[in-house]
Amino acid sequence: MYWQEVPYRVTSVLRSVAQSRDLFSARRVPLKAADAAWGKAWCRMPSSQESARAVLDVAKEVLDGRLSVFGRAVPMRDGVPDWNADPVTGVRIPSTFGLYLDFRHVGAGIDIKFLWEVNRHLWWLPLAQSYALTGSMECLERIRALLTSWLDACPYALGANWCSPVEHGIRLINWSAVWHLIGGSKSALFRGDAGQRLLQRWLESIYQHIRFASDNYSLYSSADNHLIGEAAGVYVAAHTWDCWTQTRSLRNEAKAILEREALRQFGPDGVNHEQAIWYQKFALQFLLTCGLCARASGDDFTAAFWDRIEAGSTFMASLMDCAGRMPAYGDSDDSEVWRFGHGAGFSSYRSFLALSAVLFARADLQAKVESIDKSPDPQTGWLVGDVVPAADPSALAALPRTFPHGGYLVIGDALHSPQEFRATFDCGPLGANRVAGHGHADALSVTVSWAGESLLIDSGTYCYNAAPELRHFFRGTRAHNTLVVDGLDQSEYGASFLWLRDVNCKLLEQATEGAQWAHASHDGYMRLPDPVTHHRRVSLCPDGGALLTEDWLDCRESHDIELFWHAAPGTSLLPSDDGVWTVSASGRSLRITIEGAEVDASVVSGRESPPQGWASSRFYEREAAPVLVVRGRLSPGQVLSSRIQREYDVSASSERVAR
Repeated sequence: MYWQEVPYRVTSVLRSVAQSRDLFSARRVPLKAADAAWGKAWCRMPSSQESARAVLDVAKEVLDGRLSVFGRAVPMRDGVPDWNADPVTGVRIPSTFGLYLDFRHVGAGIDIKFLWEVNRHLWWLPLAQSYALTGSMECLERIRALLTSWLDACPYALGANWCSPVEHGIRLINWSAVWHLIGGSKSALFRGDAGQRLLQRWLESIYQHIRFASDNYSLYSSADNHLIGEAAGVYVAAHTWDCWTQTRSLRNEAKAILEREALRQFGPDGVNHEQAIWYQKFALQFLLTCGLCARASGDDFTAAFWDRIEAGSTFMASLMDCAGRMPAYGDSDDSEVWRFGHGAGFSSYRSFLALSAVLFARADLQAKVESIDKSPDPQTGWLVGDVVPAADPSALAALPRTFPHGGYLVIGDALHSPQEFRATFDCGPLGANRVAGHGHADALSVTVSWAGESLLIDSGTYCYNAAPELRHFFRGTRAHNTLVVDGLDQSEYGASFLWLRDVNCKLLEQATEGAQWAHASHDGYMRLPDPVTHHRRVSLCPDGGALLTEDWLDCRESHDIELFWHAAPGTSLLPSDDGVWTVSASGRSLRITIEGAEVDASVVSGRESPPQGWASSRFYEREAAPVLVVRGRLSPGQVLSSRIQREYDVSASSERVAR
């Protein structure tokens, strides 16, 4: 832990006590500055109306009182939810002082994320977009009802919506987008005495949001995407509503934090240090919002700040397969900072690449976007304009394959083409800030896709707080395509968002031409009485040859091992007479041969206790998925190899074409 952690935590407690007693609080909102002003819009109505139908359809759902969060319907009354009730169980969270709430343990079976997702107000955006497109007073009146009810139900500093400052950051950003799309201070929402009273109430809450986020910044081991989100909300809000002298210094402080954290939390190769691909995009959405707001306001960030956004986008393009899928490294909770795009098949990953292609005039990123789907991205026009760069498919070959700071390698052939074969090798750290809150114990894991078909996968996340045993499983080593030694995770599990030991990975050697290969190791098992270093070498023979993974242990004694190969849901994983295991899906097959040690192998799928054989592609959804479990014992230096050979099943492909 950081040496500053203890005084920081003590100070946080004292600050919370002071705020609860109305000291240093924002309960009393200052008068507006004499030169108060309204900021310029960082989002706009697109010149093209191609995405209008999807926007109007989603707005109609909201008007009809239909809203779902992580696949669960949110109860509504007259189109308004209970802002302080868990939408899954209906349990109301007490309206006590927010910073005193233990949001990880608010009640049995309750995950606060469901309530927070409702209160982030992303789902207000379609109403504002629909109003911008059509002038629908029904949409504007629903925004009035939602805003009024929220202000009534969630007074300053009380309840679950005042216990985590990053939620304030997200809410401020969505409020800012709604504000701009409905016409800002000149909106019909604020006409008449009642409208002016609503405006005043909203501004008071905005000031209190800015103060709450900036008064309670997440620091040290908590300084991850939360700190970026908190500062982003403060920065955007203080520009949008430049009404108080006090918030201008907070805006400058937030900008300095964002400049620093963009470089601290993203490496020069673009990889976010939390080692979680969904949070990679989530943090980039915060940074992009601030960048757009800054440029609209004449307060731009440095070139280094923008370079990190561009590098982060390039990393995502490199890891994305030809079907637009990303390997599910680290935590994913399906959260977004905003969502301007709607409709069937919308992909926020593809959309972010489309935004980046326009911002950075990148022909390769545009080619990646169009290789997945030729249709225009539905978000781009709302944020950066409808004019896109010309795509250059030939430039895709130059996308990087090695990310030395983040610890990822892409090995494959025909990459970024419809017939690509790709293996992604994770040889990066456990996570960020020594606690690795969103990291998984997945060192040296390998995922494999072929022609856009995910065959050997990362199992995903599934949940955070409501199912501790499943949370541990999905974060643990047994949920990943790597080696378990002596029945232990690579690190010591502390809690849902805490690992007690760092795991240090090293990329020792690699070759990227001809027979591509890489050799890496990690020290997660050095804590054993007989310290162990796990080595893995991953090789791809040229011209459609086999992918070979070789595992060995640097130690003094023999150790029990388990090797896992997780197949995607819906695939078959079957043995053959010659002892080879075959993973098959959509006419693509991988033959897995285990050699080099005496082992037992079996397939597990959908086992509840202890959990095994599960995959989660969406938050709080899981499916049974076959996993090949290989058990044995390895002597020092003994090599356990897994030969993964591609086979094209002509008959299955023909049958699929016939259907």
